[in-house]
Amino acid sequence: MTKMIEVVLKSLWRMLRLALWLIGIMLRFTFGLAWQQTFGRSNVYVRRDWDDLGVGRVRWADLNDPRWDTVSGGAPVENLLPLLHAYVWCDKVRGKIGHSCAHGPGPHNIKVCMLRDDNSRRIWRRLLKSVGPDRRFQNL
Repeated sequence: MTKMIEVVLKSLWRMLRLALWLIGIMLRFTFGLAWQQTFGRSNVYVRRDWDDLGVGRVRWADLNDPRWDTVSGGAPVENLLPLLHAYVWCDKVRGKIGHSCAHGPGPHNIKVCMLRDDNSRRIWRRLLKSVGPDRRFQNL
């Protein structure tokens, strides 16, 4: 009788451990992804200007003051349509963008452009939510 109770308790213990392991994996995939997105671990792809060939990667938490703007970073060229821009410290950008720190010792706070084609749909929606409604075609 005690042997059977011991077998039942061991099997219940194993099932409980398996259930807790499965719940932990499920929570990591659901809340873990939301946690990363919420607290700035997501990557945003940026350019110095909309037609710049160099694309860099920045963590969400490193973006400052996102806004719609018609003037780009670097050589201040005015665009016809407002695009999403933000400021970021140049040492936080991973990749090749049009900034060299030639005009003084870094790091510098530089203006970067974010395009919908460079970023995922999820990141683009978050950018639009933080900046406000899409203004590109309001003044046409």
